[in-house]
Amino acid sequence: MAKLERFLELEFTILEFYSDYVISEPREGVVLAGKQVADLIEACSGHYEEKPFVYVSYRINDYNVNPTIYINLEEVKNLAGIAVVSKKPSSLSMAKFEKEFSKVPYRIFTDIEKALEWKDSILLEKNKKADL
Repeated sequence: MAKLERFLELEFTILEFYSDYVISEPREGVVLAGKQVADLIEACSGHYEEKPFVYVSYRINDYNVNPTIYINLEEVKNLAGIAVVSKKPSSLSMAKFEKEFSKVPYRIFTDIEKALEWKDSILLEKNKKADL
């Protein structure tokens, strides 16, 4: 597994930063909306600067997401993709609904290792496009 570069606790989530991905584990009962997304973008931009990365939402706890948060994420130029990981049917169902709002590549997984394999492929694709 990759080496943890930074650990950050925010009021609504715990973030683990690795070289080209961040794992977010939102806290029980929170609602992710505009302010929280702004805080996430600031934390990720500060860590990755211009380097492409994938955001992994590790949904262990129950929480809510305002799906409109995905609409403007394509403006985060180095966000290569979003992976949602959960084994809970309710979280997977909600993730499917949220996916409809995302213009950034978005995949749903029940296994974090599969999500990280996808992360590798999506970053490889993004790097190929950057080389053109």
